[in-house]
Amino acid sequence: MNHDDRIVIEDSLNILGITLKQISSALGRDGKTIREEIKKHRYIFIAANRKNKCGKQEICEKRRLCTHCVSGLCKFCSHDNCNQLCDEFTPEPACQRLERFPFVCSCCDRLSSCKQPKYFYKAQKAQAERDLSVREWKSGPKKSVQDMKQVVEVFERGIPNGIAPDILIHTNDLNISTSTAYRYIHHRHMGAIMSIDLKRAVKYKKQDRSKPRVIPIDYDYLNNRRYEDFCDGLLIWNSSVNIWEMDTVLGPKGTKKCALSLLHRKSNLQLYFLLNECTMLEVQRVFDGMKTYLGSDLFRQTFEIILTDNGSEFHDPISLETDPNSGEKLCSIFFCRPRHSDQKGKCEKNHEHFREIIPKGFSMDGLTSKDMQYISGMVNNYPRKELGYKSPYQLSHSFLTKKVLALNKLAKGCQQ
Repeated sequence: MNHDDRIVIEDSLNILGITLKQISSALGRDGKTIREEIKKHRYIFIAANRKNKCGKQEICEKRRLCTHCVSGLCKFCSHDNCNQLCDEFTPEPACQRLERFPFVCSCCDRLSSCKQPKYFYKAQKAQAERDLSVREWKSGPKKSVQDMKQVVEVFERGIPNGIAPDILIHTNDLNISTSTAYRYIHHRHMGAIMSIDLKRAVKYKKQDRSKPRVIPIDYDYLNNRRYEDFCDGLLIWNSSVNIWEMDTVLGPKGTKKCALSLLHRKSNLQLYFLLNECTMLEVQRVFDGMKTYLGSDLFRQTFEIILTDNGSEFHDPISLETDPNSGEKLCSIFFCRPRHSDQKGKCEKNHEHFREIIPKGFSMDGLTSKDMQYISGMVNNYPRKELGYKSPYQLSHSFLTKKVLALNKLAKGCQQ
């Protein structure tokens, strides 16, 4: 409702015999809206020369609250501080006419003779109250002190442990949206929590697009394994086919060890394997170990399609696709276009959880396979909003066998 609408209401309330339906029809608004507007923004007017400012003076039976009353009845007393002595004092007029439309005294036939405080409605005053209310609503949290205390306690306990705001909100059943939580943190309404305390607040960097465009080399191993071939396959493959995204997570320059990651698209489960070097032989060693442990049939059933990038460690797809003993093809490997990591975006995005445990610049040379299993357990037991607040580990039981999960010795756990 704008200022012009409020002017119409003010003018209409000064017309004798006006009805609520007539005002609502003139403004094209529901009668309930008009009624609530008047009752919310009407104000009390008390004449400055009135000694008795109580709204109950006509029905009051109080006697001798002070020693200045001539008659003994307080409603006739004109002493200055009588209103302060009465515990039932109220400035609101006790008039039954004000309980129904028009809710104000503007057209009352007793307006000039009535000695009680009076209700009036002014458009300018109502608009000023509305504007002030909007400014106050935007200035800070709109929760009770008790509710806000609960929210702050949950965030002060969870954010330092690396738990995302949306997970905290869901697991603690807080009545607050994720965007509101971020706004409260930004404006310092979350106690000691600041924006810099968020797990990914300072980790995004602007991409350097000044590098010259790299012209890709047309390697022979890409024949029938390009991303276009992968997209064509999506049109004909059964919906139950298992698709994985593969990548390596490197340490700082000058270090050798790195991590091989395999992400299952349907469940977001990501397996990690430690590579002693980022080479084709090391990737082949891991794949041969998986084929031996799972057996040819289970490996073929689980790792049907693998999408990876053009890193040199993946340049021998035939060795990865086939059984080392029989030479039988067990899976199909496809390659993204150069400089298009978004084509295996789930895998890249999920590396954020890996980097929360092993930050960039941290050498992996001191890590062991047991450390990789610990990292895998932490990452895959972390609940995700996009998974309905389930963890990848919980979701993976619908698609993968326990033996596949045992590749990282995964078990049910919780993010600490």
